[in-house]
Amino acid sequence: MGINEIVNGLIKKNGKSLIFVLGPEARDKVEGGLKSIDNNLSTIERSRHDIKILFLSKLQYLFMFLMKLEAEKKCNYSNIAMYGLDSLISEKSDTERIRLSNLILSTLYKVYRTHDLHDIVIEWFDNEKDNTELDRMVEYWKFLIA
Repeated sequence: MGINEIVNGLIKKNGKSLIFVLGPEARDKVEGGLKSIDNNLSTIERSRHDIKILFLSKLQYLFMFLMKLEAEKKCNYSNIAMYGLDSLISEKSDTERIRLSNLILSTLYKVYRTHDLHDIVIEWFDNEKDNTELDRMVEYWKFLIA
């Protein structure tokens, strides 16, 4: 699944959605143009009204934003998607990648649990790389909140 599928999936869901696009490569891909499966007027209107995209280039900014969401009494979003986390942590050592991923994912799933969100979608930027380790962490956090 890529960013186009994420956006098309969120358009079909109820409620507002927030997409974190992480890193310059992911941003370039999104700014290069998203393609909608359904180009009718209501879909375009809904995507502009109900889906917000936040471009972040540093993990610190993502963590601060997630902490802010967790601390808020009411969250305006029903769904949160994260695209490109792998690109921001790819150049870190294995230990640091695991530590940072766990920190981000634990905070993301705390927001999910605190505000009773409908869904969290996490998609890697580079699906060619072996992201098995990251996939296992995502499954672990999903298991904990289930």
